[in-house]
Amino acid sequence: MTQYHPERKDLAVFIAFFFAFLAGFSPSSFAVSQFQQDTIPKQTGTRKQPVYTTSRLETSRPVIDGKLDDECWKKGTWAGDYNQWKPVEGAKPTYPTELNIQYDDKYLYIAFRAYDDEPDKIHRYAGVRDEIVGDMMGLTIDSYRDYRTGFEFTITAWGQKVDLVLFNPENWDFNWNAVWKGKVGLEDSAWVAELEVPLSQLRYSNKDEQVWGLHTWRWIDRFQEESNWEKQSSTGPGMLYNFGEIQGIKGLKKSRRLEIMPFVLGDLKTMKKEEGNPYSANGRIWGGNAGLDAKIGLSSNFTVDLTVNPDFGQVESDPSVMNLTAFETFYEEKRPFFLEGLTIFDYKFDGQNLFYSRRIGHSPTLSVYDDDEHVVKSPDMTTILDAVKLSGTTSKGLSVGLIQSVTGNE
Repeated sequence: MTQYHPERKDLAVFIAFFFAFLAGFSPSSFAVSQFQQDTIPKQTGTRKQPVYTTSRLETSRPVIDGKLDDECWKKGTWAGDYNQWKPVEGAKPTYPTELNIQYDDKYLYIAFRAYDDEPDKIHRYAGVRDEIVGDMMGLTIDSYRDYRTGFEFTITAWGQKVDLVLFNPENWDFNWNAVWKGKVGLEDSAWVAELEVPLSQLRYSNKDEQVWGLHTWRWIDRFQEESNWEKQSSTGPGMLYNFGEIQGIKGLKKSRRLEIMPFVLGDLKTMKKEEGNPYSANGRIWGGNAGLDAKIGLSSNFTVDLTVNPDFGQVESDPSVMNLTAFETFYEEKRPFFLEGLTIFDYKFDGQNLFYSRRIGHSPTLSVYDDDEHVVKSPDMTTILDAVKLSGTTSKGLSVGLIQSVTGNE
């Protein structure tokens, strides 16, 4: 099978182009589109959202063990005043909830206290990561404050971590997995949680003083009740437009993120020998592979993702679909390389997305056989030799996304 693929020199040209672009990039030299600002609904006086003012950590770092006995939690601001969203919008929650947020140069520290007069009735179910079961508490941070993307960190009463990316209006992507800590514990009349979120997992501007969107929530499973710190509306615009704000974050260091993950693997396939069958002529097929994934933070709001000979063997398989039409089946993107900056490449038009990343590395589509040809290889996917992606948002609100990939000749 054959498939058209660009020459490797195209990748070098692309890399040279966007690094040159970054070297001479100045946000003021661009006429930034005002679309985002013009389409953000203005909050009215009747829907003024709350503001949480955080503070820099003045004590030693808290031990993330699910016990709110650290010195830092005796300081800072404990906020509450949650509002019920479900089942009765605007009603007073059955039980109050409090949170405390502090930070230093590397982490956000979050403490939750969920009061409950009957702690033995709290639904605490064992599960796996990203499984939504039982009672839960969490928060979502719109660190760009662009009303487009929120990073959510949630923990269940049992201690399972749930993280996702929220895209407006209300689209969730559970394929995003951040690196963070979370522990829960029980008190006499409450269950509590401690979270430690590295700032490297967020994307924010390079301003000295940050203002982020903030959504915090609690789910009481036995009442099927959700309460929010800010007022959400079931009839209003998307959730991100209704976020409150977290203020007081100042002087964050401009650290550069660097993550490198090489891999080496080998495999052996055994089968019954069949004479004349090229797939099982020897009964054994040895194989191996090696590659590299890397993430480079050029600044606090621009990231370069690199991958060389990626292996997506650990990615969740697509569901089985029988397609009898003349059109391709659209699958959800789950490959880690393509998840970074996904919203920038999200161009919806007439119900369809103009850019479909799953076409990169899809199954070979061209096969030409003559009478004297024999099948020796039939790959399910086209090999991605390497790929580079730049994504981020300027301080003026301009979103930038560039991607280049090189595939093999199958």
